[in-house]
Amino acid sequence: MNTCKATLRVLIAHRIYILVYLIGIGVMMLALGGSQLSGSRPVGDTFTPGKADVAVIDRDANRGGVADAMRAYLAVDNDLTDLNDDPETLQQAVASNWVDLIVIIPDGYADKLVDSVSSEGGKTPEVETVTSYTSGLGAMASMDVSGFLSLTRTALIGGNVTVDPAQLAEGTLKGLTVDDLKAATKRAVDTARDKTANHAIAVDHSAASESSNSAAADRTPDRAADGFGGLMEVVLYPLFLAMTVCTSLVLGVFNAGETRRRLYASPQRSSTMSLQRMATLCGFALVVVAGYFAIVLAMMAAAGVDPRSLAPTGVAMTVTSTCVYALMTVACGFLLGECGFNDIMANGFANVFGLVILFTSGVTFPLDLMPAPMIAIGRMLPGWWYCASIDDALGIGSASTDGADVIGWGLSIGIVALFAVAFVCVGLAVGRVRRLHPASFASTTTQLTEA
Repeated sequence: MNTCKATLRVLIAHRIYILVYLIGIGVMMLALGGSQLSGSRPVGDTFTPGKADVAVIDRDANRGGVADAMRAYLAVDNDLTDLNDDPETLQQAVASNWVDLIVIIPDGYADKLVDSVSSEGGKTPEVETVTSYTSGLGAMASMDVSGFLSLTRTALIGGNVTVDPAQLAEGTLKGLTVDDLKAATKRAVDTARDKTANHAIAVDHSAASESSNSAAADRTPDRAADGFGGLMEVVLYPLFLAMTVCTSLVLGVFNAGETRRRLYASPQRSSTMSLQRMATLCGFALVVVAGYFAIVLAMMAAAGVDPRSLAPTGVAMTVTSTCVYALMTVACGFLLGECGFNDIMANGFANVFGLVILFTSGVTFPLDLMPAPMIAIGRMLPGWWYCASIDDALGIGSASTDGADVIGWGLSIGIVALFAVAFVCVGLAVGRVRRLHPASFASTTTQLTEA
């Protein structure tokens, strides 16, 4: 019990590494995984574009009903805003980004629009527009303005053209007035509001089979498995950093010369105390895994994913994989401690080796985008097999089946366990050599004596 308490006190003394690695980097990695989880939310069957804030400035006294009709037309897909027609207000609106689009109908525009229809080869006169530079909503609303003017001109032509029976190939437009323009603008607005003529962009399920419908209904569990597995995979980096460094530092404190001699003088066997220290560190690693597991479930619930949709067997296998991986990191720290690494050396090794594991495990880059040499390196490291075990447990990613692959999961997590056994065996061998030949590993010092 005293050994366990001493181990915990040493961990608390080095809490800066726990704060930086477990909490700081852990939050960062979980945030990256959480952003992917939030970005994978299912979308609806109907596309609804964003609405722009549009202001229509009328300088033509609403002749021909152009201004009112344009406002009614734009109100279908945009939000209208009122602005005073004075230079200062318009400049401030543009500079402060109050609106996404300002449409200015110049004086005499209705007459010009009627004349353009009556004259041969006439083009629709343009209105003045000022578009916001911060988004594309203003540009899209500007296209609506052009569409309204073109539709009005077409309605004006189609509603007033007359055809001479003697010349069926050519129609004429005569005596057009502003009242005709007003009727044309009304028809343009009615056309815009006609939902039978302007359908929303939607997914057509009329020809979908029952299998397709059932597959679509089962996408929520798949999303839950992808999110849960992805979040549990990203913790491999903070787990490796924290547990490797903390284990190495704790063992380094107990393996220091004076402390080691006092422990050897204790009536308790040194092997028993070593087992107690390692058991305490392993227990701490499992507590960290439990904390990460609780955080992952909370993040899934916050993102709108029901954790209860996960298969209990897959969850149990995933948590087991994370526990075995955490014990492997403790074994790696044990190897560093037995090799006599100080805090600088342990931090350097953990950060470099941890980054190699992170970038070759398939967490950072999709497997189909990774070059062959990187995949070959990844297969020789425990991070690859840890991620492969989670994929097999949940039937996601690189898994060969849609559901849990128990055999594949067992092989992958067995390889991670073999890494742990290898680290412990090498650490024990190095520690024995260091204890049998302490002079070979002692640092060279200069002793000064008084004459």
